[in-house]
Amino acid sequence: MKNTISILSLVTLMATTGAGCISFSSDNAAGSDGAIWKTEDVGASWTQLDTLPQASGVTSIGGVNVSDLEIDPSDPKTYYLATYANGLFYTYTAGNTWDRPSDSSLRSGTVLQIEVDPKDVCTIYVLTPSYVMKSTDCARNFESMYQIDQTDETLTAMVLDWYDTSTLWVGDTLGTLIKTTDGGKTWATNQRFGKDITDLMISNRDSRIMMVATSSKGMYRTQDAGASWVEYQDVLKKEFRDSDDVYGFTQTADGTSVIMNTKYGLLRSEDNGETWLDIPLITEARDVRIYAIAYDPESSLNIYYATATTFYSTSTAGSSWMTEDLPSTRTPTEIVVHPEDGTVVYAGFASFEE
Repeated sequence: MKNTISILSLVTLMATTGAGCISFSSDNAAGSDGAIWKTEDVGASWTQLDTLPQASGVTSIGGVNVSDLEIDPSDPKTYYLATYANGLFYTYTAGNTWDRPSDSSLRSGTVLQIEVDPKDVCTIYVLTPSYVMKSTDCARNFESMYQIDQTDETLTAMVLDWYDTSTLWVGDTLGTLIKTTDGGKTWATNQRFGKDITDLMISNRDSRIMMVATSSKGMYRTQDAGASWVEYQDVLKKEFRDSDDVYGFTQTADGTSVIMNTKYGLLRSEDNGETWLDIPLITEARDVRIYAIAYDPESSLNIYYATATTFYSTSTAGSSWMTEDLPSTRTPTEIVVHPEDGTVVYAGFASFEE
């Protein structure tokens, strides 16, 4: 799962509120509670990862608004951080210090999502509201592989096929799903769903199985790599009211369990998305907005999610929950569990107010 906030609404807010590039500061003053935070005790305490060494001295990225955090699948200390208005950051030290790409096109502007090729870690795809960009030299240089051609279109979601890494899928606010099978050289429309695509997920169990989340038409699923699609809006709405407004997905490393975050609440599937059951929460269905969610990659018992102010965790697949205050006054946009250490959890935050 990537962002569970509507990308269109966030990008629009960035434009209408006049939010632009944030000046990096040399301290962690009030208003600098963004960027990435880490907990190793299920949210009881948090550490902000915001150090940016520069030629002029050590500064902070605590003011940046996070849209995505991607951990390199081959190096658990290498992370890529996507931000609203401040471009891309990366770290080789598990977030202890951050750096910026040499390519000026990604040192500012909004970056929505990052995908790292698991078979060639120097190949990196970056999604912006208008472009798909690609680097084949470990983020030193990027080139545009796709550009939108309609003024009312905004790119929203991207997923890389882990089995055939020359295949990349991209969705937009018009509900159009496009696909490349040659690393971005050529593109073709696969399907038009008619509503904003909010997230894309390829099953970790079988890369032919893919799920598409939409803002008001529910979830769509393919089991044949996009040759045919099944719509689940009607069947899920009968049991789970408002589940047709889907924010995103998360799954275990082996793909045996998937959670879908919806306006109704959290739904879980253990048969590749064919059937779904609701996960019991402390709050009533539809009572709170869940902004970010993550599975422990190695255990379907461990689930983490965040509302506007609270961090929830369970080690019993939802039978009981623990709650802690979030460390930031900003909106949580991302939760990522470390792939090799399930006790390490990262949370990203963003603010879109003047």
